[in-house]
Formats: sequence, structure tokens, C-alpha cells
Amino acid sequence: MRRQIVIGPDTKIARAGGRPPRVVAVLLVEQIGLFIAWAFADAPAWVAMHLAASAAQCLGRHELWQPFTALWVHLGARSLLLNALTLWIFGSALERWWGGRRFLLFWIVTGVMGLAAGVAAGLADPQTVVAGSAGSATAMMVAFAFIYPEHLVFFYGVMPIKAKHMVLALLGFVLIGSLLSRTFIELAVQLVGGAAALLFLFRPQRTASARVADRHASEEARRKLRVIQGGKREKKEEKRYWN
Repeated sequence: MRRQIVIGPDTKIARAGGRPPRVVAVLLVEQIGLFIAWAFADAPAWVAMHLAASAAQCLGRHELWQPFTALWVHLGARSLLLNALTLWIFGSALERWWGGRRFLLFWIVTGVMGLAAGVAAGLADPQTVVAGSAGSATAMMVAFAFIYPEHLVFFYGVMPIKAKHMVLALLGFVLIGSLLSRTFIELAVQLVGGAAALLFLFRPQRTASARVADRHASEEARRKLRVIQGGKREKKEEKRYWN
């Protein structure tokens, strides 16, 4: 006997996963393709030394590009699988909401900030190498929970669950796992990546000077425009519109 699910008229359903949009598809192909190429090349050491991130190389030898290049490479199948699933499930929904350009900027900025935090945390163990998009993965979960907090998310064979509850459970699982395994560098990557997501969700209010400048520009436009009659009529009084 199947259990029926009652969905009210105000209930919204978030489309997580599904056919990935363009940017998510490109990122998935890029990450999986680079990992396969790295594995078939017998895991060359120069990738971990110069493209992945470590405090010894990034800060000690001034290879400051490492937090950016490390975002695009994975050195383990497990991390690749988890980050790729997160990108497909949550990234697809975010790209549909924001559009490809804004989502790509979000993915890069949060991932680079997370890896930069991992490099800083690695000062206690400078030889530890960190790579992958774990910071972006955490950021995507945080953003999904804020944008779709009350939406129901359906998975095959699993009862629907609200997005905020699902993300809290996943984040708790990830953070507790990092604490138990004592991978504090990875924990720093995830925490800072999630915090960086808030930059895209909560913009600072416009300053008073910016509002004055907009008002001044509006007045300048009003003086330059010619007012013509037309448009709707309300209460038999002709209204004027700017053209």
C-alpha cells in the first residue's frame, strides 16, 4: 500500500538535480575529465605540488595561484564523487535561479575563498595538500537552504523533506565527519566556503551617497525627456507619461 503525500496549495517543490544546465554540465565534465586524465597519467607529482594548494608551496614559495588552480583538480575519487553529486543536485537548482554567469562566479569565489582558508589553516602542517571544490559544495548547500527553505525536495525512494532540514542534516554530517577524522584543514575549507555564500545572499544596503546620485540622475533624465500625452485614463483624467 502506497503512502499518500498531501501537498497544500502553498507548498512549493524545488527541482534539485535533473538534467544539469549548461554551466553545471561543463563543470562536471571538466572535473571528471581532469581526474581521469590525472589518474591515467599515473598521478604526476607536479600536479599536487604546483596545482593543488599547500602552505609550503603557496606561502613558502609564493605560488599564490594555488587556491584558484586547486579548485579545478581533485586528487581523490571520494572527494570528486561527493563534490560532483553536490554540484549536480544543488548547483543545477542554483543555476536555474541565478543564471549561468552569476552561478559560475559564485562557484569560483566561494571555492577559492575556502581553499585560501585551507592554506592558512595549513600553516600548522605546511606540507598538507588540499584540492577540490569542497568549499563550493558547502556554499551551494547553504545557498540552496536560504533560497528554498520551505521547498520540498524529492529523491527516488525517499520521502520528501524540506530543503532547510535536508541541508542542515547534510552539513552536520559533513562537519561531524571532519571533526571525527581530525581533518581541520578540510573543515576550514568547508566553513569559509559556506560563510562566503552569504556574500551572495545578503548584499549590503546602498549607501546614502549612492541613493542621492540615483535621485540626481533621475532628475537629469526628467529634464531631458519630452512629456507627451497618452496612455491610460483613470477617472476621466488624462495622465501623462515619460517617453
